[in-house]
Amino acid sequence: MEHFHPQLRQPATLSLIMAVVAMVLGIVVYLLDRQAESVYFMSDWMALGDGHGSAFGLVGQHLPTFVHVYTFILITMALVVPEERYRQYLLPVCLGWFLVDSLFEIAQLDFIARHIANWVPDWFANIPFLENTASYFIVGTFDVLDLVSIGLGTLAAYVTIQIILKRSTRSATPVCQS
Repeated sequence: MEHFHPQLRQPATLSLIMAVVAMVLGIVVYLLDRQAESVYFMSDWMALGDGHGSAFGLVGQHLPTFVHVYTFILITMALVVPEERYRQYLLPVCLGWFLVDSLFEIAQLDFIARHIANWVPDWFANIPFLENTASYFIVGTFDVLDLVSIGLGTLAAYVTIQIILKRSTRSATPVCQS
């Protein structure tokens, strides 16, 4: 990375680049492996696959949960945490997003989902992105492997940030010349 502009070596910039790359991968999974009617934000014309997971196979079923927690950790670190405090906040940010994503997965258990759907206010129906809140829980399916995927995505984000910090520290260290 020595040939790149110094700005591209900063932890926040690298975190955002990695988040965007992962997000694109997640979008590709939805385009190739999901049916449009199963994804509330995807129109019929956008779905390129048959909805049977043929492009990514079994991994594609759980890749979006991995990508979600991974990207949100990287984005949070890049946009919210000052770079000089990355080491201090990395673990709390990772654990926070692990908890949020895990709770949303657990909330898809039938007996929990029904209660949550009943608590969703009617006025959510008029707000973009919130209009499908109740159906997220009712139609969503709890999967233990998604919890594993969330854990792996959290771990991958933690390792990614550690590598970024190590590289940025190494590239910031002046080289002694004799």
